[in-house]
Amino acid sequence: MTDWRALNAQAIDAIRAAPAGPYTEGEPIRRVIMVTGRRSGRPRPFAINVTQIGGQHYLCSATRRRDWFRNLMAAGECVVERDGPDDSRHVPVLVEGTEAVTALMTYLPKAGYADPELPFPVDAPAELIAPHTGAIAVVRLDPAG
Repeated sequence: MTDWRALNAQAIDAIRAAPAGPYTEGEPIRRVIMVTGRRSGRPRPFAINVTQIGGQHYLCSATRRRDWFRNLMAAGECVVERDGPDDSRHVPVLVEGTEAVTALMTYLPKAGYADPELPFPVDAPAELIAPHTGAIAVVRLDPAG
């Protein structure tokens, strides 16, 4: 059985130890997001890819059952570490439809892995992705305030 907490902790340590690369349009970049736990009320860090598309930042997951997603949506805000003092706090906006399809088509082929919970291949065309955007987690991070 995979120890997801241990893997997340290792990924967080690696991200924090490496230089923070800049965002590049259409390329996923590893970041740590800090989200308040929905049950504990304590800050919870998660290692995640952030993809910039059209100047907006997106997070994607094959399922909405992941802890980071549930915590993020319950908290209504997060901090993206190493994004600078003025733009690190964000409000999550769950997106579906065309916006989600665009984010997934940009992110998935470059993510470096294929999540086994995805109901389509990582290089799927829009018409295969579109029917699933109501169940997949695609979150746009809007600046808070």
